[in-house]
Amino acid sequence: MPVVVSTLLNNHDLALVAVAALLCALSSFAGISLLHHARRTAGAMQMVWLAVAAVSVGFGIWATHFVAMLAFHPGVAVGYDLPTTLASLSLAIVVVGGGLWFATIGTSAGDSILAGAVVGLGISVMHYTGMAAVIVGGAIVWDFTLVALSILTGMTLGAAALWLARAPTLRGRVGAPVLLTLAICTMHFTAMGAAGFADCYPIVAEGTPTWLWLVLSLASSIILGLAMGGTLLDLRDRRHGAESARMRELADAAVEGIVIVRHGTISATNRSFRQLVNSEAEAGGRPLLDFLDAAACEALERTPNATIEGRLKVDGGDIPVEAVAHEIEFQGVRQQAIAIRDVSTRKQAEEHIRFLAHHDALTGLPNRVSFGRRLNQTIEDARSDGRSCSVLCLDLDRFKQVNDLYGHAAGDALLRRVGLILQREIGETGYPARLSGDEFAVVLNATTSLDAANRVAQRLLQAFARDVPETEDDSAISASIGIASFPGDAQSAEQLMSAADMALYRAKQDGRGAYRMFEATMNDELRDRRLVANDLADAADAGQLRLTYQPQVDIASGSVTGLEALIRWHHPERGEIAPGVFIPIAEENGLILQIGEWVLRTACEEAASWRVPLSLSVNVSAAQIHNPSFSRLIHQVLVQTGLSPTRLEIEVTETALVRDLTRAVTTLRQIRALGVRVAIDDFGTGHSSLTHLGAFPFSRIKLDQSFVRTFDRNLQSAAIVHAVIELGRYLGTPVVAEGVERPEELAFLRTEGCETAQGFLFGRPAPITAFAGLQQRQAC
Repeated sequence: MPVVVSTLLNNHDLALVAVAALLCALSSFAGISLLHHARRTAGAMQMVWLAVAAVSVGFGIWATHFVAMLAFHPGVAVGYDLPTTLASLSLAIVVVGGGLWFATIGTSAGDSILAGAVVGLGISVMHYTGMAAVIVGGAIVWDFTLVALSILTGMTLGAAALWLARAPTLRGRVGAPVLLTLAICTMHFTAMGAAGFADCYPIVAEGTPTWLWLVLSLASSIILGLAMGGTLLDLRDRRHGAESARMRELADAAVEGIVIVRHGTISATNRSFRQLVNSEAEAGGRPLLDFLDAAACEALERTPNATIEGRLKVDGGDIPVEAVAHEIEFQGVRQQAIAIRDVSTRKQAEEHIRFLAHHDALTGLPNRVSFGRRLNQTIEDARSDGRSCSVLCLDLDRFKQVNDLYGHAAGDALLRRVGLILQREIGETGYPARLSGDEFAVVLNATTSLDAANRVAQRLLQAFARDVPETEDDSAISASIGIASFPGDAQSAEQLMSAADMALYRAKQDGRGAYRMFEATMNDELRDRRLVANDLADAADAGQLRLTYQPQVDIASGSVTGLEALIRWHHPERGEIAPGVFIPIAEENGLILQIGEWVLRTACEEAASWRVPLSLSVNVSAAQIHNPSFSRLIHQVLVQTGLSPTRLEIEVTETALVRDLTRAVTTLRQIRALGVRVAIDDFGTGHSSLTHLGAFPFSRIKLDQSFVRTFDRNLQSAAIVHAVIELGRYLGTPVVAEGVERPEELAFLRTEGCETAQGFLFGRPAPITAFAGLQQRQAC
């Protein structure tokens, strides 16, 4: 060892030695930083970072050696062989790279020690190959004891350096580069002490070759660049570490349960997940299958980034959840972060709405859509078996007087009593339903007896008569019934219902509280309907049609945000004809497309002239939605009238989507592509299928007025309003409440968080001139 110290102090330029040591330290720091970074990556990028780390350390060893050789004065001029010099650089990079690769894939401390020994061996290989590049006369005499000591020292310190580099702590980040620097420098100067130049003589000119200075300058630049890069990576990794700690805190603050999973085993959970499963114990180390059902676990593994539904096991059972998995880096490895949301409340709301899709909320009877499906099926069964079936249409007598005299609560109670009687008396012989308001219907099962409908009608009227009011506010039940049969009176469901309606009308004319069978003479009413249809065909050209508008109001501010266009018909002989009368006639006779175009064009022309750019809502029929050219018509009208598409909203009822959902959705998407908004109207009264809300992103949901008006008399109606508003909030779709007539209704809607409302409380339908003052105020 005295020889090593003497050689260092007496035969070296210590200033250049310091430069060599500095380059060595910089390259060691860069190499260890890049090794840490490579461990946190995977795949091809890991090999890239390992290669960069190998270049950094390899260049450092090589540059340290040759700068130190420039500092060395053996007493004789020496030169260097270029190919051998470059070979020493290549060997350093390859051998050191192998050691770093093994350190990266190794899992134990022994693997790191062995990898460090390989790096130390690479230092020795580079040194002695570099010494072989020395050009000098005679032969260098080696002290093989010191040679062995130099190799052993390099391998030992290299092993210690990579063992310490296993942990990305401050000790590992600082201590490992220091040990690696010591490994390189100690090995070099020990090996230089083993070299004897006493028998050597000069065979080259004095001075350092220019190419060596150039290569050393290049190596120094590379080392400096890699050192800076390593510093930046180290700073970034530290920042990421701090961010990871903050992310863990944020995860605990998240409402959703979060589970970190690797290879099916839980690594960590947040507080919300532990609350979901009703356990404060950390679930780390347990299989995900202990908590989530097998199908959901498989789906998360198969389809990352996709939301799936499953069941989460909790104390006392399981709950429905939604889960989505994303791949993240956690604790230095790629893992799955699974977000789990409890959807129990939403599922209950969906189940309730799904029930409402087929049933009437007040009476619990099937609704119009369910009745229509059952009627069609019964007719098909009767046709195939050669039997008959009948339909009974019921309408309560003087029901409006009950509401006016006793209040809506009494009217609702009356409707519920009627529903209970229908369920009890019809039983398995038919299918009762509430169509709307005080209108009910029954389809009787296919039978060979034509008198079955008469007996059922008599039994119902007797049951109504026997029903005794329980309180003074309850009124007696009186109803009129119309009956029509297949195939004698009609051949289709529409014709059968029309015939039963005619018979019902006759029963009311004959004194109420009775039933009537359809008769051919009732076709006179059909003739009258045809006359109405004939007049309706020319009503637009004759100037008999006009538009009125009803305001839509922002509940929070009370300001008018838009107007809904409503059609009215003043017949020169019949006077005012209600839309509920002529719109069905228009649909039956194919006039609805013509009238619908008139409404759309007229409304857009008027709206384009408004001083205040309020939104315009226009109702469209099923026939328009299923017309392939409807979207082109809207585009044409917008271009011709100059109305901005963003101001126009079309309203389509749920029943309009039933006939051909695919075609309807295609048309609605074309309309949305124009920039026009699309709202679903009368939500909750028709085919309120969640499939429709999922099939098309509606701009708004218009809640039917029947639920709003009865919220304080019917807990189910209040629950429905709440469920629909919550559903809209979850879907990000605003809800508009229709039919608001009382301040109490407005206050309830405001409490529930409904955004927009319309109804008589804000204004009755009126010509656009009635809103001139509103437009002037808002324009100001």
